[in-house]
Amino acid sequence: PSLPVELVEASDILLVNEHEMAQLLGVDEPENDDWDGFDWGHALEAMHGFGFEQAIVTLGGDGSVVLDSTSATPIQRIAPVRVNAVDTTGCGDSFMGTVLAGLSAGHTLLQSAQIGSYVSAYAATKLGAQSAYGTAEEVIAYFS
Repeated sequence: PSLPVELVEASDILLVNEHEMAQLLGVDEPENDDWDGFDWGHALEAMHGFGFEQAIVTLGGDGSVVLDSTSATPIQRIAPVRVNAVDTTGCGDSFMGTVLAGLSAGHTLLQSAQIGSYVSAYAATKLGAQSAYGTAEEVIAYFS
């Protein structure tokens, strides 16, 4: 698959899930959904080849990976935040929204993704999408 040039030019950061990344890179997903042995360096190079210096790959309940060729540590695995999930509807949207809010507030891509992990985990503890999104105070209180 290819990405439209206009999309790449209009985007600073690529945010995809593991299935989208595998399709984009033309690679097979690992057996048993075990991404620990995956060649994230290859993914970083491929994303750079597509025109993205920064990307986040979400791995559902296994956390995410920040690929940032502008960072001293270009590959950072973010551990999942464990909760008793009730409904995962909207978790990806809450993660993406939190990443964007974090970047707008001056946090790094890594920091924004780490915060996003908590917000999306909190959303999974409730039913629905927007109705499950907590305020900053609610999320902090829940994990304190």
